Amino acid sequence: MRRAIVHIGMPRTGSTAFQEVLARLRPRLAAAGICYPNLAPPGAPGSDDVNHYRLGQALDRRRGAAERREALARLDAILAATPADTVLLSYEDFSVQRPFWRVPEILSDLFARRGFALEAALVVKPQAEQLASAYALRAQVVAEGRTFRGFLRSEGGSRRYDYADRLEPWRRAAAGRVTALPYRDRRSDAPLLARLVDGLGLGERLAPLLGPADLAYRTNRSSGPVAVEASRRLYRLGVHRQVTGHRRLLGHVLDDWAWGRGLDAERFRGDAPEGLARVAARYAAGNARFAAACWGQSWDAVIAAAPAAPPNELAAGPVAPETEAAVEALVRAAAARAAFRSPPAWRRRTAHILEECRERLGEAVGYPVWRVP
Repeated sequence: MRRAIVHIGMPRTGSTAFQEVLARLRPRLAAAGICYPNLAPPGAPGSDDVNHYRLGQALDRRRGAAERREALARLDAILAATPADTVLLSYEDFSVQRPFWRVPEILSDLFARRGFALEAALVVKPQAEQLASAYALRAQVVAEGRTFRGFLRSEGGSRRYDYADRLEPWRRAAAGRVTALPYRDRRSDAPLLARLVDGLGLGERLAPLLGPADLAYRTNRSSGPVAVEASRRLYRLGVHRQVTGHRRLLGHVLDDWAWGRGLDAERFRGDAPEGLARVAARYAAGNARFAAACWGQSWDAVIAAAPAAPPNELAAGPVAPETEAAVEALVRAAAARAAFRSPPAWRRRTAHILEECRERLGEAVGYPVWRVP
């Protein structure tokens, strides 16, 4: 059978760079026997063809039934017509979808009807780094008012970060055909994209198409400590409730303001050593199972952690006067951009309590309120 490779995540592990490179190469992939389908519906924004998030959201019931049928029909038509022997789908939230909707089985059945066998691919990094990335992402969409320590107390034990658990439905649907790569690999100094392509067995086909700039391409830079702290304060003020359009646009304002002034040269690193120790202990057994199943080695023999560096979270301790001034200036600039009008304190507190309750309820019933945008 032909191959249907579904890149399922994890979020914040180079997914967007991989997708953007494949989208740029799309016109040339057919000659290599590879199809990276454009599933964007007619009239969709131009960026919607970069990955397959609309299909993923439709299958996860975050879009309507009509759009779900249309997305599957578009994919089926492409599978029926393509002469390629390898089809690639990519959406980093495939890895964190609810098992109830049986997304892997739906895709596996659709592929099989057209002569394709499902495979799953994912990239992983230590949960401490994954949680820090998740926290910084929430800051980029102005969705987090807790300190990193508070975030870990709530999210540090979530099955969202249990890689063996996240992979299992896909492993079953793919009959064990899984390619797992570490974000940083102790065994190789090659760029992540090169390792991913080689791990999928597509290196010889794609090597002539991939230049040095493609292999080194990085995007979706993580926020630094100044932008994260400004976002946290904006959230607690309730600015996010008055933003017109996608809140990530306000997050871009924060990042661009900080980077444009020479701030936030380093990514955010939270200050919660005890919480991170609990996270490491919580996932150790699952990581061992994951590594044994995917690599036949121990987790630590394959996974390289980020270089050690001290925390730089500003919410956790005293802040230098010049840094405090920069954070406050950024808060004022972002609030002005959003045309923020401060509500009465009682209304702000009530809205905050309702948001927290909604999120906790969502987690309890298996439908997280926050997602990778």
